[in-house]
Amino acid sequence: MKKLKKLFAVMLSLVMVLAMGITSFAATAGTDGKYGTADDRGVITVQGVEETAIVTAYKVIKAEYNNNGGSFSGYKSLYPSIISDARLQGDLSVTRDELNALADAVNLDTTKTAVPMSYKNSKWTATVEPGTYLVLVTNSETNIYNPMVVSVYYTNADGSTNGLDEGNLVIREGGATAKVSGQPEIDKVITSGNGTNKGNSAGFTSATEGDTVSYKVSVKPIPNYNGSYPVFNVVDTLDKGLKFVANDVTVKVLGGGENGADVTLTKDTDYTFNPSTNNGKTVLTVDFVVNNNYTLNNYAGKEVVITYNATLTSDATLNNNANVNDVVLNYTKDSKTEGNNDSDEDKTFTYTFDIGSNVTGTTGIINKKGDKTDDIDGLNGATFALYKGSQLKADGTFDGQPYKTTDSETEGTRKGQLHFTGLAAGTYYLQETKAPDGYSVNTTIFKVVIEATYYDAAAEGIEVGMLKTWNVKVAEGINGELKDVASFTVNNNGQTSNIGGMDIQNTSISALPATGGIGTTIFTIVGCGIMIAAAGLFFASRRKENR
Repeated sequence: MKKLKKLFAVMLSLVMVLAMGITSFAATAGTDGKYGTADDRGVITVQGVEETAIVTAYKVIKAEYNNNGGSFSGYKSLYPSIISDARLQGDLSVTRDELNALADAVNLDTTKTAVPMSYKNSKWTATVEPGTYLVLVTNSETNIYNPMVVSVYYTNADGSTNGLDEGNLVIREGGATAKVSGQPEIDKVITSGNGTNKGNSAGFTSATEGDTVSYKVSVKPIPNYNGSYPVFNVVDTLDKGLKFVANDVTVKVLGGGENGADVTLTKDTDYTFNPSTNNGKTVLTVDFVVNNNYTLNNYAGKEVVITYNATLTSDATLNNNANVNDVVLNYTKDSKTEGNNDSDEDKTFTYTFDIGSNVTGTTGIINKKGDKTDDIDGLNGATFALYKGSQLKADGTFDGQPYKTTDSETEGTRKGQLHFTGLAAGTYYLQETKAPDGYSVNTTIFKVVIEATYYDAAAEGIEVGMLKTWNVKVAEGINGELKDVASFTVNNNGQTSNIGGMDIQNTSISALPATGGIGTTIFTIVGCGIMIAAAGLFFASRRKENR
């Protein structure tokens, strides 16, 4: 029976060892040869970090002793706002959220004491007092390591941590294997209008001609370079339909300042900015190597963010042809070796839509027609105003000038076509303002809605953020029923369409129905006759008097 108890105790101890990542039992009990006193020491071990890095441990939970260090009494958190003392009853485990919070707190703590770790036999070790330690890795190149925690802690001889018996304590030593959080990655999103971002995938939006599109380019983690061949730059290429807004670039390091504040970097000191053109496209280059000096080592592991604006112009491609922005991060994997470079890429897609025969080929989406024989198939020369949805006021009138105006005209072989270019998905209102000669103005206000959907998962020939479908709906009247007049499905093979079309009818003036009663006309004629007769009698009587 005793043998079974001993075997059980050994097995339980083994489980505890494996669970806590224990690497050795080389702990020392101090000069008194007794565990549970303030002179106890143990070894923490970290594996998986290259020799050229710097590995440092910071105590976050300490062991406490009674009688001037003579007997272990429990543990105390050095960061109680993150890990409370109440739960430290031998449980030194740290959750992921606590680990991240500890890393931020330690970085901001000016009173912390660093425990350097030394490298030997592919391991980093340090002899420390009992407690829990946050381990941070710096001075690595593009490998950014996640923070780790390791502990030197007391257990009973059977491996249990509850009700620690002062006369039966042993020390367990902890270890950890470092995990790399990854190489630097770039992420570009659209932050204005209806811009959308799918995680670490392409941003996408639709915009109207003249709109300002705002972009945010993020790069993380920032690497640490100490060699002679640093490379770290961002090259962002804007499509021809997007005009860069000059002097509108901001570069920041998030959380890089005192107390975690963001730091705005200085042009020509912390980075260089060089806009250029290539085949009509604007190329923006932000380089963090200035005069062969890499400027971001103080912010290693942080995130750098570049923001700027561009205006959508009349050169923008339409409908399923996206205005693509391609941004590339160029970096070196090892600044001590020339040419050991790599890159990462991201894209954004900006769409703008077209209502007219350029989309449909021969069938118009919105068509102007007249009731005269020559105009049944289409009526040219009618003027229309298009307002953005936000311009409609509560009284049914519009605020400000029309967003666009156009005349119905012949396109291809079709008369009476209305053509509007450069429209974002959204709501618009269309109103005729001038009719062709011989016709009356159609006073109806038409509601026009453009809808768009985008791919949210990649497939062969398709990227996240590319246009999937779009359609045009029109209603007669502000509160009329919207009817689908044009639907489009877009895929990697091109665009398919289903056009119904909407006709706006004009009535000729000669065909207008008469209104009012005939009695008015008769009274007018009789009255005029009486006035004429009276005038004749007046002049006749004057002649007789003169004679």
